[in-house]
Amino acid sequence: MSVLRRCAGFVLRASSRLLLAVIRLVSFFSRKLPAVSAPRDPLLLTPASVLAERIRRGEVTSSAVVQAYISRIREVNNTINALVCDRFDEALREAKAVDDLVSSGTQDQATLKENYPLLGVPLTVKEAFAVQGMPQSSGLVSRRSFRSEHDAAVVSRLKRVGAIPLGMTNCSELCMWYESSNNVYGRTRNPYNPQHIVGGSSGGEGCIIAAGASVIGVAPISGAV
Repeated sequence: MSVLRRCAGFVLRASSRLLLAVIRLVSFFSRKLPAVSAPRDPLLLTPASVLAERIRRGEVTSSAVVQAYISRIREVNNTINALVCDRFDEALREAKAVDDLVSSGTQDQATLKENYPLLGVPLTVKEAFAVQGMPQSSGLVSRRSFRSEHDAAVVSRLKRVGAIPLGMTNCSELCMWYESSNNVYGRTRNPYNPQHIVGGSSGGEGCIIAAGASVIGVAPISGAV
């Protein structure tokens, strides 16, 4: 029996080494994707609280901030595959409503800050959370066509204080694994080295923030790049 166990162990070790060698060989000859470039627009390097303050003061419009992040997402997402569904048109309409509120002068800056501490600030949301009208499959193929009819409590509260969702970010299947890859949206890649993966299950959210394509996001603290 011990001889059979040793033989089985030898076969398993040899098979594992062969598989690893094949993976390395395929990786070596596969097309190398460059790391995403650093963001150039200063709006993409400004903290959320500062953006909200500048919007309330009329120093910058919410429309300009939202458009800056939309442009950045379009620049990098083909490489990283972090955002899996967008609501850009809705976000721009909501940003315009914020700008109209600020320019109307019906509320002074102190009132705006008290009522809307994140006024006009864009954010992204992990796809496992509910955002009205957006998919919520959690990477499960059988839920591919599901659309949320309401907002999760955290999303509703963020909207209430002025934040504007841009879209949904990738996660692992049913948020159960340590990488953000599933059969609905595919694999999210590390923005610093796209040959590598990101963590999970909130890797899409961690990835998009690390790429300078989102300023804040909704996700449990588990998806660091």
